[in-house]
Amino acid sequence: MLPVVLITTVNAEGAVNAAVKTNFMTVSSMRSYAFCCSTSHHTHRNIMETGEFVVNVPTEDILREVLKAATITEDPCPAGVNEIGSAGLTSIPSERVRPPRVKECVAHYECLLDWHKEALIVGKVVAVSVDESLVNRTDSRKMVVVGGGRTVNHYGVICETKEWPQILI
Repeated sequence: MLPVVLITTVNAEGAVNAAVKTNFMTVSSMRSYAFCCSTSHHTHRNIMETGEFVVNVPTEDILREVLKAATITEDPCPAGVNEIGSAGLTSIPSERVRPPRVKECVAHYECLLDWHKEALIVGKVVAVSVDESLVNRTDSRKMVVVGGGRTVNHYGVICETKEWPQILI
């Protein structure tokens, strides 16, 4: 099962881009994140131009808007179209990078490009913002994951968190 994230970038002129990614992973204790992105996509080109991106973590309640951001127009989406606003989501300024965060998402990882090889992009986290309700566990929203379904039309949600068992030595 892989998490669904929304990657935001800007190009050299400052035009905002948003792309849904499902091939996303933590690289080292939430200090670095990696994902794959076709080298022909705006997301990849923008990161190569600016060296910055934001990983926005959505929840199931905004899944329709997140998916709309991925399918605003024909593929590929024309440069300069702001998928965030067009999908009914809200851009908010980031703390340390130029690409915006998505207000409706529950966590944001602002990243600087650490390294890349072809389609693989690894970013070093330079700022984190997390909805307080996740920290104090009062949030009932569920993170969205892909995989584990019987067809491509299925997705999953993270429904429960548990404490790691004590290991007796």
